[in-house]
Amino acid sequence: MTHSLQAPVNCHICNKAIGRKSDLPRHVRTHFKDNEAFMHACPFPNCAYKTIQKTNLKTHIRTHTGELSHWCPECPFATTDQASMTRHRKNLHG
Repeated sequence: MTHSLQAPVNCHICNKAIGRKSDLPRHVRTHFKDNEAFMHACPFPNCAYKTIQKTNLKTHIRTHTGELSHWCPECPFATTDQASMTRHRKNLHG
């Protein structure tokens, strides 16, 4: 299979170059953060977390459920998200 390089597309609102055309709708939604129609709210009581991206909400929900989805291959550490794992590995394992 060959992959063709796509030219970046520009956001019609801020003119930012977006690497893939398929990522443009997600970027455009960031301009409408104050519009509730574009927001995903945490369903847990007394939690005011809202985000534009559904994947961020899924990661956030794990903070309530305690579900661990990323395990360090070098020690017993586990976390709910990839960013925390990356930070852990960089800080503790170099």
